Amino acid sequence: MRVVFVAPEEPSVMPIFFRRVMPRLGHEIVAVVVVSPIYKRFSWLSQARRFVRSFGLRAFAVEVFHYALDRVSRKRSVKGIARSHDTPVLTPADVNDPAFITRLRELEPDLVVSVSCPQVFGEELLALPRLGCLNVHSSLLPRYRGMLPTFWVLAGGETGTGVTVHYMSPGIDEGGIVAQREIAVSPEETLQTLMRTSKAVAADLVLDTIERFREGPVQPLPNPASEGSYFSFPEREDVARFVALGRRLR
Repeated sequence: MRVVFVAPEEPSVMPIFFRRVMPRLGHEIVAVVVVSPIYKRFSWLSQARRFVRSFGLRAFAVEVFHYALDRVSRKRSVKGIARSHDTPVLTPADVNDPAFITRLRELEPDLVVSVSCPQVFGEELLALPRLGCLNVHSSLLPRYRGMLPTFWVLAGGETGTGVTVHYMSPGIDEGGIVAQREIAVSPEETLQTLMRTSKAVAADLVLDTIERFREGPVQPLPNPASEGSYFSFPEREDVARFVALGRRLR
């Protein structure tokens, strides 16, 4: 099996996933593609402003502090973990760039697995791997499609959530479901603890899913967008509801 992972360089929770996956798959991972954690239509400055508008300046300062703290540790770097396993690291600005598509085609991947990648895959990329492109989403689809599903689960007062692995399609989080695993949400859960738990569960689910793909394509279950829900970045009133339920970022 030849697997390519695509993920943002996010040092807080993303290394949890790769520390569990990389030792198990070894050289079956032919590359790790590391992209910016910022959505393409935003800059770091505009993303910071959006965060401050919704969560406040104090929360922003705390997150910046922890982000900087995590970045100084090589063990909390997706690139660092990949290189420690002698895995090639690719860093395209755009996953749909023709030069990157050409490089990826040379790797002849069986599967391309997106883990919280903030870029939308184009049709050429979706059609490239032999067995397809998979996405790992931190909710039980079709509920809580879109951005920051763990936040919306907590803001919605849910007592449970989960992780979904699904085929990727041109629509956001709309491809057929390959596997799901439930996660209990405790009353003391914070956004950070739920994100960390979700990434650990996601790693184990992806490993189990790859085992299923060793014999060929996996028949998916339906993922009807009309029966689910879609969320974008939270506004100030959403954060107020989150806080009113006793939830915290950390």
